[in-house]
Amino acid sequence: MIKWLSAPGSGILHILKEIFSRLWGIIRYNPLFRKVAFASCITALFTGAVFLVLFAVTSPELPPENLFSVINDISGIWESDNSMSHVVLSSDDDWASLTFFDGTELETGTGSQTQDRSRDFEYPVRPGETLSEIAYSYDIPYDFLAWYNKINNANRIRVGTKIIIPSLQNIENNKQEYQQYKSKQRQTAAPAKKTKPARYIGIAYESLNNGTGSGVTVHFSIVNPPSDLRSYEWDLGDGKRSFRESPSNEYSQPRTYPVRLTAQDNAGNIYRSNPLYIDIPYPASMAEYSTTRFITLSSPDDYFVVNGDIIKITHYAHIEDVLDLSESDQFLTKARFKKNGYFGVTVRENNGRDQYYSIFVSPIPTMHVDLALSNFNWYRTQFNSGTPSNCGPASASMGISWGTGKYFPVSAVRESIGWQGNGGTSFDELLKVIQSQGVSADIQPLKTMQDVKNVIDSGSIAIILFLTDGVKSARHDPGFDLFGKYYNDSVGHYVVVKGYSMNGEYLVIHDPIPSDWNSNSFRYADEISMMGRNRYFNTNEVLRSLRRGEMIVVPGLN
Repeated sequence: MIKWLSAPGSGILHILKEIFSRLWGIIRYNPLFRKVAFASCITALFTGAVFLVLFAVTSPELPPENLFSVINDISGIWESDNSMSHVVLSSDDDWASLTFFDGTELETGTGSQTQDRSRDFEYPVRPGETLSEIAYSYDIPYDFLAWYNKINNANRIRVGTKIIIPSLQNIENNKQEYQQYKSKQRQTAAPAKKTKPARYIGIAYESLNNGTGSGVTVHFSIVNPPSDLRSYEWDLGDGKRSFRESPSNEYSQPRTYPVRLTAQDNAGNIYRSNPLYIDIPYPASMAEYSTTRFITLSSPDDYFVVNGDIIKITHYAHIEDVLDLSESDQFLTKARFKKNGYFGVTVRENNGRDQYYSIFVSPIPTMHVDLALSNFNWYRTQFNSGTPSNCGPASASMGISWGTGKYFPVSAVRESIGWQGNGGTSFDELLKVIQSQGVSADIQPLKTMQDVKNVIDSGSIAIILFLTDGVKSARHDPGFDLFGKYYNDSVGHYVVVKGYSMNGEYLVIHDPIPSDWNSNSFRYADEISMMGRNRYFNTNEVLRSLRRGEMIVVPGLN
């Protein structure tokens, strides 16, 4: 063998040529071997592809958090026909599959579902949810969903009830049967009176003492009313009605009140108005009227230090169950919390007055931007603010409050945009209304965790748009488990990023879902903070779920 290798004209190339020549002879005249060879080639190609992906992930020159941006960069391979403009990793446990969105979905805060709709699946009703909201999330007609689940009284669904979300095919298959059911209902119902189609009429309002935190008196009027109107019925949003042409009403409880008018002229024509939204903020949302001081402790090891005595912690009979006071002295009360989460703390200060603190203790070391704003809760919700989908305007409202130090209603953002809640809002629309309030916000690229860190470290916050299905839910009671979302849906959603964990694993999120100050079942223990405030979302999950590789950056108040 050695002699053969050393002969002239021999060597490795000659050996390989001889081997492949003989193999080709076997494959050429034997069908079984041809199949085996083909399968071997496919296996080799697949193995090579897997190796390249693993190399890209594990290579020290390409950190894992950059994987999304790499995929985004190579997505141009599929963009030759402009049919696919973005690539996002889905929320499967192995993150193996890719989900594609078209350009329209990427620009808005609502969109199609990515959950598997090829089969029916169960959806457990969560506290505060209604059947109409669930139907809206999955783009199903409200009454069809009630019929499909054999629900007679949709206003009385209980928490924990498992609603069956029909597959797309079953929606199509049951359309005819559903229409027959609706037809029978109409036939058995009492004959409806024939009425003329309603006409449109515009209404407006002026308020006195608006924004004081203690209520407003609002005067309503009709814009260019027809001369022959003879009757008026105002729904004032708080259970009251008025039959005057231009009524006034006082609002005091914090919430958003929808107001509408129905009028009639001498010929019997009915007029219906546009809705107005009267916003009464919770006093703690307004720095100039808040008596609550909001404190963020960015680590379990941080101290809460006050001049006075801690006399009460909401929902705890014994202060020592929550606080370690061993380092206090005659001059200062120096406390360290034994638990993380939210706490309502009452301090009797040295001047004899009681001061209430809403304190958040981070479960892990974090960098927060809101340490300086100690008497202003700039977190916003989208529930009961005029429309069922308000995450974009709510995030913009938070951005304006962060940039100006003043309360700015969610409904006012919507009014500035001209959005009626019948679709998504875009980055450009939100940016424009934020800038209109004198805030120097702009749009910046978002590819990696370092991009977020740079924003937070500069004292700014970021508004981002991601697919909610890509972030896992809290595993335990979300009132105590701050990690992950606390709702179950699959839509495009705006949130505010206002911090990050020191190890880079989590983003600290202000999530504007799902409730308000007045009718809220998602409060934390301090009785002020909502469950959307300071949620910890896994960084990689968020980056992989982005629907736009950019963020609206809002500088803080100087």
